[in-house]
Amino acid sequence: MTLLKGSPIKTDFYTLPQAMYSLENVHKVLANANNSILHKIVDKDMLDMEKIIVSHSIVYVKSGRVIINTYDYKQYTVTDGEMLFIPRDSYLISDYITKEKDMEVYLFFFDYELSSEFLKNITFSKTPSEDKLLKIEVSKNILSFMHALDSSDYKDKTDKHLLKTKLFELLHLVRESSSLFATVLAQQESVKTDIQKYMLEHYDKNLTLQEWATLSGHSLSTFNRRFKKEHEISPKKWLLKQNMQLANNALKNGATVSECASEFGYANSSNFIKAFKEIYKITPKQYALT
Repeated sequence: MTLLKGSPIKTDFYTLPQAMYSLENVHKVLANANNSILHKIVDKDMLDMEKIIVSHSIVYVKSGRVIINTYDYKQYTVTDGEMLFIPRDSYLISDYITKEKDMEVYLFFFDYELSSEFLKNITFSKTPSEDKLLKIEVSKNILSFMHALDSSDYKDKTDKHLLKTKLFELLHLVRESSSLFATVLAQQESVKTDIQKYMLEHYDKNLTLQEWATLSGHSLSTFNRRFKKEHEISPKKWLLKQNMQLANNALKNGATVSECASEFGYANSSNFIKAFKEIYKITPKQYALT
């Protein structure tokens, strides 16, 4: 489906790590909720992949090249044998480039609770750092850790205690290798996400309420309650309102009702018309005649 030039386009979007769990080219070494160790092999270039990371992440490129562009227009390149830390709530556009052979990466995700426990038991510099994403020097100990993963095959891949142990081991090795790591991690932990501002920037992406709740650092019920208390509207209704404004603009630019229904994630035109009417109190056809 192609909307007319000038109309807003909703793009496919990935929220990590959850979106990766069902991908065929991703092997779950260990995974539980938003904490995980994943092994990904790509045999062809994958370009302009948009994503939001709801947990902190460490990317290790075994072969190939990953190019990451951030929301503030900074670019990071991670190639063979290199490692990069990416904080939670990061909006990224990434390219996976295979070069002469398959691209192979390990991805480590750890949530706020795990990182807070890690930071609680160590000392680190409180001097502010300008870095958000941080290149990590891959030490011999980190390399040994990575080699051990290559031969690992855990029976219970959802074992959260084993997963926590392995992630803690990696975090300590990274801290040992990079004096800035704990400082940058702690700095990102102290940042409070302005969730409505974040939603205004990214509401056109296909995120569920649960994913928005995770980004806010709250359970779904707490997120719903706090959002409604602060903004006098439920997050579900707020998102619907924003999306119907996008749909209305698309209709004005010549898109049909059926095209908008497909573009904005509705199973059929009837469901889209019902949602449109909930916001505008009239149908799209009636609105076009006003």
